[in-house]
This record gives sequence, C-alpha cells and structure tokens, in this order.
Amino acid sequence: MISNLSTSYAITHRGAVRQLNEDSHVEINSHNLWVVADGMGGHEAGEVASQLVVDVIRAKVEEKTLATLSVSHIVAAIEDANQQLNEYSAQYLGSKTAGSTVTALFIKDNQYYVLWVGDSRAYMLRNGQLQQVSRDHSQVNDLIDEGVISVEEAKTHPLSNVITRAVGVTNEVKVDVVQGEVKTNDIFLLCSDGLTGELSDEEICLSLEPNSIIDSGMALMHSSLVRGARDNVTCIIIKYGHENFSSKSETYKIQDEATIPLFTK
Repeated sequence: MISNLSTSYAITHRGAVRQLNEDSHVEINSHNLWVVADGMGGHEAGEVASQLVVDVIRAKVEEKTLATLSVSHIVAAIEDANQQLNEYSAQYLGSKTAGSTVTALFIKDNQYYVLWVGDSRAYMLRNGQLQQVSRDHSQVNDLIDEGVISVEEAKTHPLSNVITRAVGVTNEVKVDVVQGEVKTNDIFLLCSDGLTGELSDEEICLSLEPNSIIDSGMALMHSSLVRGARDNVTCIIIKYGHENFSSKSETYKIQDEATIPLFTK
C-alpha cells in the first residue's frame, strides 16, 4: 500500500562561527523523501557541492511517482550527483575538491530506508528510545570500532573532522542503506554534524520528546547555538503519522561573501 502519512520540519543555520552556510536540505513530502547534505571544500565550493547533491536528487526523484520510486532510484541519483560534482570540480575548480555528505530518509510500504555517505546522521526515536540508524563514515568512528579510542575520546580527537567517504571526491561512491519497519509516531532526525558536534544523544533525545516537531526543531537549533555552534547546523525532523500540516521549513542564511579558510570537513 502506498501512503503519505509523514510530516516534516526543517531548519538550518550558518552557526555562530562560520560566515557561510554550506549545508543544504530538501523535503520531498510527495515522495516521502528527505535529504540533508553537508558541503566541504571551503568558501563557495562546499555550498555548491551540497546544493548540487540535493538538486540532482530532487530532479531524479521527481521524474518518478511515489508508486514507482524505489531505493535503487535514490542510490542512482546519489551516484549521478557524484559524477556531476566530479565534473564540476574538474571544470571550474581546477585541482580543488568540492564534496558533500548526504543522508536521506525514504518511507514506503511501511518500511523506512536510510541512505548515507559521510558523517551526517540519521536517528530514530521510538517509544522514547533514541537510536542512531546511520553509521559515520569517519576516521574516529573507525578508531572506535578498532578499540583504539573510546566514544568520549572521539568527541575531542584531532581527527574528528576527517571523513572517509563523501560525494564528489572519488570517481565512484558507495552508498550505505539500512532498512526497517516504520511504526506510527516514529520520529526521525536527519542532521549535519554541526548539530551532533554540540549536543549529545541524550540531549537530542530530550529535544525530540515534545509532541510538536516544530518545537523539537527549534529546541535543537537553540541548544546548538547556545553551545557556540562552531559549524553550520541543519536538521529535518520527520514524524510518521497524521498531524495538522505537511511540512514547514525555516532557513537562516547570510548573504555576505566573507572569505573563510578551507577545512577538511
């Protein structure tokens, strides 16, 4: 059975330190698809990269109907974005690389699918329990898996901003996918690492507890800004089940072109 029972709220901010917002996002509620992308490559390049990723995904997805859209189509769209971003970098940026993370949620036939490349995350809140659905493609996460460092040590590790996989940095990109059954009142959070760099999972869980996903989104953004928001912050909250609205987005971007240094991520 094809149904569209989800509502969403998106919010983005350049943060308290960055002069440019290099995050991008898109809500395609008609197709039960939501995407967050975090650009890398420095001034303008990162913004172009993340926007290209979400634009390509939107264009490819909207060629289909919800009934005909599949996970393989979304994976193919990310692969196409990877190719286009490589071509853009070669044509306009010389030796400079413009890349982006991407994290997406797709819901269809009582199943959820989380797709991702990089360290932008997907969480699911069910019955008061928060679970990180995605797994960071990062050096510190590899070190945690190898038992070299602890989760607490990873938060302040000097390699915390180094990712091992991104869209647009290699000729081919590998997209990870996790699938599961979706249940009424499940809440999903897609976010860039500007949020998770400031808030713990426990704090994120507390912010997601209010009944209104708008209140939750505002609480997450407020908390990250109070903490200093050293990076751009973007999140989309999706609730599976009926509410009084379909989607609402809040976008805060500055227009000045102040130069910022290149950064790994």
